[in-house]
Amino acid sequence: MCHVDALYIQGMFVMNKLLIHSFIITLVVTMLSACGSGGDSPPESLPPESLPSEPLPSDIPQSSYSLFMQQGLVTITNSPDTNFGATTLSVWGFASSENPLAGTKVIPGTTINAEIGNSFTVSVKNNLSATHNFNIAKLPADEIQPAMGMPIAMGETVTYTITPTTPGIYLYDDSLNNGVNRSLGLFGVMIVRPEPIHGNVVWEGGPGYDKEVTWVITDMDYPNWNQIALSNGADQVDTTRYKANYFLMNGMNGFQAMQDDQTTIHGQVGETILVRIANAGQYSQSLHFHGNHFQVISRNGIQLSDFENQDTINVKPNETAMVLYTIDQTGHYPMHVHTAQLETGGGVYLNGTAAMIIGE
Repeated sequence: MCHVDALYIQGMFVMNKLLIHSFIITLVVTMLSACGSGGDSPPESLPPESLPSEPLPSDIPQSSYSLFMQQGLVTITNSPDTNFGATTLSVWGFASSENPLAGTKVIPGTTINAEIGNSFTVSVKNNLSATHNFNIAKLPADEIQPAMGMPIAMGETVTYTITPTTPGIYLYDDSLNNGVNRSLGLFGVMIVRPEPIHGNVVWEGGPGYDKEVTWVITDMDYPNWNQIALSNGADQVDTTRYKANYFLMNGMNGFQAMQDDQTTIHGQVGETILVRIANAGQYSQSLHFHGNHFQVISRNGIQLSDFENQDTINVKPNETAMVLYTIDQTGHYPMHVHTAQLETGGGVYLNGTAAMIIGE
């Protein structure tokens, strides 16, 4: 059951300097009404291939991708309410260019867009000072050559040929050092879509959608993992000790993500948005959507035969999910996590995992 407590209301009002006053009034009123008996009715199941088949203009698959393992920065912004929390985190990442401009995001890594049955290449160069690797979770071994997980020495480049056969979202990462390398930022996603002839459907014969967003969430224990790995090497990190203090959505803190067009669920009443989710962190995260329920259609690469009507989905570390969210009313609604700690960044409330939902 949906609930609203004093801390949550206070957190929502923190956004008053981010957005106009009328936005906040709309947010709180609609949030409260959604927590009543009539605001969160589940959507009906969507029939296969029921939505428009016009291709989406972005996310066109390429014949080749280049990923560069190197050090980068994540900029954390202040809370607009307290003017506190801004900092810069040193991270590793799969950059899209060998010498990215200052301020260029390195996490998550470049999104690899693919189409079932079509082969493409991914060249991975290691510009870091130790051996790393490249792995795509849940991708069958016979769909990538050479084998995943092989060591990539400092300065070395390995080129993979991938021919995916199953649509979905896949998490790629550096799987060495018991998750430390991934936690420092060496991760990204591969999105595999059906052939364009089938239109905007999640898989052939599956449900349709109008728009799509991708959420890559992660967490970082900056003092005990990042700083030690960057100074002494990832193999020197005590992996039995982990207490995350930063939680990121698409490489951004909460106040950034809530204003990011590519992260926001935004559409007209009646439109269905496909949300692809990957958890690259060490913590499970329970993502709670306001405004309407959604349908869980895939968990960790497995297409569900019976879709699940939910308002919260728990995504475990190194796992993925896909949900369909149908906008059934106008207004502005939050997506937040059901653990208060994960809603913070460096101790600043609502600067952790968060996003916005806007219906028009």
